[in-house]
Amino acid sequence: MNEEMVFGGLLFATVAVLAYGLSGLVFRRDALAARLRNDLPDDHGGGGGGGGAVAIARPSEMVTPVMERLGHAAAKPFMPKTAVKQSSLRRELMYAGIYTASAMEMVVGAKVILLAAGLVVGYLLGAMIGGVFTYLVLYLGGVVGFLLPAFWLRRRISSRRRNLERALPDALDLLVVCVESGLTLDAAIHRVGQEIALAHPEISKEFGITQMETRVGLARIDAIRNLGQRTGSPALQSLAAMLVQTERFGTSIAQALRVHAESLRVKRQYQAEEKAQKAAVKLIFPVVLFIFPTLLVVLAGPAFILFFNSAVFAPGK
Repeated sequence: MNEEMVFGGLLFATVAVLAYGLSGLVFRRDALAARLRNDLPDDHGGGGGGGGAVAIARPSEMVTPVMERLGHAAAKPFMPKTAVKQSSLRRELMYAGIYTASAMEMVVGAKVILLAAGLVVGYLLGAMIGGVFTYLVLYLGGVVGFLLPAFWLRRRISSRRRNLERALPDALDLLVVCVESGLTLDAAIHRVGQEIALAHPEISKEFGITQMETRVGLARIDAIRNLGQRTGSPALQSLAAMLVQTERFGTSIAQALRVHAESLRVKRQYQAEEKAQKAAVKLIFPVVLFIFPTLLVVLAGPAFILFFNSAVFAPGK
């Protein structure tokens, strides 16, 4: 018990020292940012328009910079060194819809922080259990903490792709209406992105990025191709390929969009029928494992009790 207490104390001291060192990086004051917030006086002795008054930031404005600095400080020694690993992580973040420059550092920093937190929690739980399970729970806590950001990222990618594929037929119908009414493809994408923002914000954001790329001078074909590559959704990639071919060969965009929307609806109907057919097979396992034993206990339980209390099992006189 003494050795466990000593190890726990050393572990706590190590975490405290690391936390103190990171706090110096996280809460380090930036003189320029403070002066812009009228927190410091200017060179002439007065506040920069605020009379030297101290600007109090709201909690919501303080949390994001603190988390960014904390993630940057924790991730800096553990960032991927090779370009292949960095591009792979950037691609996953792009598929998840996270386009900020510090997103990769935040993910790596979250892995490091959760790894340390998982080790601490695992050690505490292992000390409570005792025995050989101490190091096993410690190892499991570290593994779970390290893999948790990657699991969250994969869940976000799958959820976003599902939302994009679900919203695409409605967006294509609006595109057909806009194109047939006389709008160009760029104006139609911009208008649909605005109109569909409330119901389907993910695809509205992607349409907005595509429209911004064309406004800054990128070719329409390249912007549409980037739409499919940026999302990683097979439905949007097929849409991008169809629009590129339509633009290249000069065919009717409205007719191509209508046919593509109809094919997406048929595909979604087939997927729904496939899930309905799989439901009967998936119900076998909960029925056999949970429902049948319960019915057996409820129906045959009283009969077994009466049978064991009968004269057959009564002690002989």
